[in-house]
Amino acid sequence: MSLPRSEGSLVRHDLPELLHRLSQLEWTGVLTLTRGGFTAGVKVLDGRLVFASSTDPDDRLGTLLLRKGKVTLRQIAAALEALRPPKRLGTVLVEQGVLQPEELIRAVTEHSSEIIYSTFQWVEGTYRMEHGVPEESITLKLSTPDIIMEGIRRIASWARIERAVGGVGARYRRRDDYEKLVSRMKLSFERLSMLTSLHGERTAQGICDESSLSNFETFQCLWAFRVIGVLERVDPVDSEPTLDDEGLDLVLGGG
Repeated sequence: MSLPRSEGSLVRHDLPELLHRLSQLEWTGVLTLTRGGFTAGVKVLDGRLVFASSTDPDDRLGTLLLRKGKVTLRQIAAALEALRPPKRLGTVLVEQGVLQPEELIRAVTEHSSEIIYSTFQWVEGTYRMEHGVPEESITLKLSTPDIIMEGIRRIASWARIERAVGGVGARYRRRDDYEKLVSRMKLSFERLSMLTSLHGERTAQGICDESSLSNFETFQCLWAFRVIGVLERVDPVDSEPTLDDEGLDLVLGGG
């Protein structure tokens, strides 16, 4: 398996697929995603997503802490006034006694994961890969398959989900080595049951009929499980799913 092109369009390259490929290849470097003048940088170490940052003001650590009620506007202003490179805002907040070290660790990890999850919503933009060893003192401990699972769970576009799955008639089967793959994941009972109860080939509709999840959630899981590699599609596929938010909605009758 070869590396993806070092740069490309997110319209043509599915972000979940790209992240899975980097995980399989145990790639190390920085994946830079750009859309509408904003940039998200995802640091990858041996295929694991360990840190993320963003130039979007709404994605700043201070904004997250303010939104969570962990800091006040006065505390943020005082920390920014005392901020001097190469120190970061979180470090200053700890030094000023606003946050405890363990609170900073939780905030930074949540901050990174939320930035990554937000990029799953992107249906346009570009990516660029730069090899190198990222250095961060606080890193994510989530597996890449778990991040892909949660990122797709947050996608609300039915047209995009339906196209990625292939419609209600798309046929799937469980991979023989699925247990090895899911052993490294933190799956809910309902999502794990989708896999363990699947025997032979089934249509997406048939899987929905047997799943305890809603049909919408089941389709999200089918997409994520296909990307991660625990399920495989077995019917002929005319073309690879695209990332635009258009397309035929076979279930709802859109066109």
